[in-house]
Amino acid sequence: MTDRIKDHSKEISTIRKAACQKVERGGEVLVVNEDVVCEHELEISVNGMPAFRLTCTPEHLKELVLGRLLTAGLIRGLEDVEHLFICGEGNIAEVRLREGIQMQDFSGSEPTCCTGNRQYLQGNEKLREEPFSAAVPEPEVIFRMAEHFRKDSALHKITGGTHSCYVRFGDGRILSFEDIGRHNALDKAVGALLLEEEDPLAAMLYTSGRVPADMVEKAIRAGIPILISKSVPTDRGILLAKEYGLTLICRAREDSYWITTR
Repeated sequence: MTDRIKDHSKEISTIRKAACQKVERGGEVLVVNEDVVCEHELEISVNGMPAFRLTCTPEHLKELVLGRLLTAGLIRGLEDVEHLFICGEGNIAEVRLREGIQMQDFSGSEPTCCTGNRQYLQGNEKLREEPFSAAVPEPEVIFRMAEHFRKDSALHKITGGTHSCYVRFGDGRILSFEDIGRHNALDKAVGALLLEEEDPLAAMLYTSGRVPADMVEKAIRAGIPILISKSVPTDRGILLAKEYGLTLICRAREDSYWITTR
């Protein structure tokens, strides 16, 4: 693994201080130093061609790159990646895929993303060969995921400026990832699943963001049959989840949740 994935990025600051004026309703004005989350630019090339330009939070970059390759349909698994190199500044990622993988040009942006991410290459059009046959998890599993989310994640606790995505493995372990964009946070969680070489069919995702069709598409491409959200779905998100048999659960809190696909 280590000979194929070379992440040379140094530790990059994820938080900066910003001087702000805090205006009280009573008229008092205070000067405060606020913690704000850092934006980071990452250019990803695949086989020498520009593939993605991402605005992200500068941590877990290898997970982000691998997850994005999978959820964009450029790879089907870690075995498709011959080499991944991330430079010392963490601004450039170069990927070489195994011979025989077909790609096509595709100029566009994440339709519901708030970070200005752009995609230039497109992979396999088909999201999945067969629909999922996953059952709805036990209620206690979902409530525990919601409780885990309520404890908050490190960057969001300090800045209030990130989305989160949690991946639960089949053995019950939960890893959490943050980013300024919910698409990126989900991709980091998917990338971690790849690096851990865990079975995606036994995993589930919990996202802090809303769930339109493009977020559902990412889970389907990743082979993860259960997607849970603290927020709400869209009509197209529900329809796509039903088409592929993905279990979509939304408005997941510690005391209730909605099952939108059964």
